[in-house]
Amino acid sequence: MKDPIAYLNSLGLHRVKPGHERITRILEFLGNPQDETPSVIIAGTNGKGSVASAISSVLVAQGYKTGLYTSPHLIEISERIKINGVDIQIDDFYRLIFSIKKASAYLKEEPSYFEVITAAAFLHFAEVDTDFSVFEVGMGGRWDATNVVHPMVSVITNISKDHTEFLGNEISQIAAEKSGVIKEGVPILTGAIGEAREIIVKIAHQKNAPIMIMGKDFSVEGKSTKDFSYTGQDWNFDHLEFSLPGAYQLENVSLSVAAVESINRLNGVKIDPENLRKGLSTTKWEGRLEIIRNDPPLILDGAHNPGAASALRKSIQAMFPGIKFVFLIGMLADKDHENFIGEISHLAERIIITNVPSERGMNAERLEELSRRYVKMTSIIEDSYEAFNHLKGLSFPACVTGSLYLIGAIKRAIKNHNLLL
Repeated sequence: MKDPIAYLNSLGLHRVKPGHERITRILEFLGNPQDETPSVIIAGTNGKGSVASAISSVLVAQGYKTGLYTSPHLIEISERIKINGVDIQIDDFYRLIFSIKKASAYLKEEPSYFEVITAAAFLHFAEVDTDFSVFEVGMGGRWDATNVVHPMVSVITNISKDHTEFLGNEISQIAAEKSGVIKEGVPILTGAIGEAREIIVKIAHQKNAPIMIMGKDFSVEGKSTKDFSYTGQDWNFDHLEFSLPGAYQLENVSLSVAAVESINRLNGVKIDPENLRKGLSTTKWEGRLEIIRNDPPLILDGAHNPGAASALRKSIQAMFPGIKFVFLIGMLADKDHENFIGEISHLAERIIITNVPSERGMNAERLEELSRRYVKMTSIIEDSYEAFNHLKGLSFPACVTGSLYLIGAIKRAIKNHNLLL
């Protein structure tokens, strides 16, 4: 195989193939590497990556060799598979893809892009003999390729409407799909509320899975991630600091600490308080409320659904009270554009619409037409690189949002062109 990336692209980046038949057969051929390492799996609508990164960071701070698998990547595909926070070497990644392509020859149909990379993560973590591995679910839960592991603990962050064409239009349907990560007798933690939480609790009881609910069994108190307290089953900590800014990250860090506490309590894994603090304060997760310029502020945030847009709005309002922003927005076609724009419009002095570098990108003219209903000062700059250059030259508080694919394109442009901010 001369070009592993070409092979992956031939499978279709966004092609969804529900079911575990293909990933299970591949892993069987490879010796079931997913069973070699104790794991944690994180599902939910928003915050999965932040929670996964925080859990991994704490385990690394304690001295455990920890694998982390997340998606999508922002710049390089190797970002998806990390050991102790370091991306897999690209030569190793290519070698693994070759092994999985060879195993796939025994399938009745080709695996998906996501299945191949997920199998690569399982194989890599087994090869380097990680102590633990942390997996962010790609989409849903029940049929996601990551959900072939038998974890020490499962996490479901929150539930809102996203990927409705695959997960269903109702919150109850989406919650049921994401509850697929709940395993028989395995502890489950959740930050879901309302009807979604009711579904998760019901399924947890059916599977005899001990359930811990944010706000009931564990909680955090504080106004920002710079100084907050945690109260859980066994742990009580004051004056914690989480490196990821934003009011919404308080919920994510609450789930992260509770997950580590559960591992510590139920699996005999030693986590010292000082290493918990170190891990939280050094967590890295790019493209989520990432401030790349301070004066005036310039923020990159991959919010792409109304729930995430609401969290972004509330965080910006808390961090920069009374200040309006110029927003550069590009979105995929299958998102809830109107409710997303409606959330953002509360803070928008002006909106610039651009194209997302993806085959699934929303037409800029259609998005501009919708946006103008909420913010009169709306314009189009179709090329995302040109749009970002214009945005940063305005000398006005600004935020790029709407899609992680847009954030990735902007970060790639900054890196490749050495853009001055």
